[in-house]
Amino acid sequence: MTESEGSEGLNMIPMGIPLPSLQGTCKNCGASISGNFCSACGQRTSVKRINWRDGWNDFWSRVYGFDGMFPRTLRDLTIRPGQAPREYINGNRVKYYGPVGYFFLMITVFLLILSLINLSFKDFMMSMQATSQQTEGQQKVAQMFSNWISENMRIFSFAIIPFISLSAMLFFRKSKLNFLEHAVLPLYLNGHIYWFSTISAIVFKISGISSLNWVGSILTFVLFGMGYMQLMNYQSPVKAFIKGVFTYFLGFLLFLLLFTILGIVYVLSDPEMLELMRPKN
Repeated sequence: MTESEGSEGLNMIPMGIPLPSLQGTCKNCGASISGNFCSACGQRTSVKRINWRDGWNDFWSRVYGFDGMFPRTLRDLTIRPGQAPREYINGNRVKYYGPVGYFFLMITVFLLILSLINLSFKDFMMSMQATSQQTEGQQKVAQMFSNWISENMRIFSFAIIPFISLSAMLFFRKSKLNFLEHAVLPLYLNGHIYWFSTISAIVFKISGISSLNWVGSILTFVLFGMGYMQLMNYQSPVKAFIKGVFTYFLGFLLFLLLFTILGIVYVLSDPEMLELMRPKN
């Protein structure tokens, strides 16, 4: 074979034929390889040339999660809310999105949708509050707290997780899960409920109706009941469901109590704020 023929042959690699690895080393990390995947980084040992199918698969995996991780997490948290937390706790860290990542991803998606429909979180939050007779000063204080919550929404939403975890440790002592393991399910489900919050925000923006918030509250209790019923499968489903509902209720109540106490301390320490809260005759 002449030099030109050899050069031409190298440039005529048929589509779809795997490119052989170089001297038994991984193209990604350089480790020695054997079998179909690199034992060090997980890359395939036989890499095909780039084609339309590979491009589409790469796009799908990047947008929706590696190998369908995101749609699988979304599906199972909707119809089997306790399965993803149970498998994650049991050591399966590849099948589903991680709980912390999923929680903050859902908050980000929620805020992005609010931005796209030109609705501020503060206005949406105010629509969920029951109206009552308040003085002008009390309205100003409520407005200040609403502004603070809207500006620190991610921190505020995340702060409730430890209280639900502590509540779960109380109701499910026999599970022998530690504090961080008890935090897995609240992270998943508190993030998942933002899908309904997103729908509620869109409905509110279009019609001005905020009555879906009650539905969202009921849905949250049901979701937590089902989640703990499937996660804590060492006891009867009915008992685990009821405990799951009370776990969320107690956790939310403890969080609200602490937030109220801190708010009262802040008001009492500020004379101007205290004057605004004082009822006017």
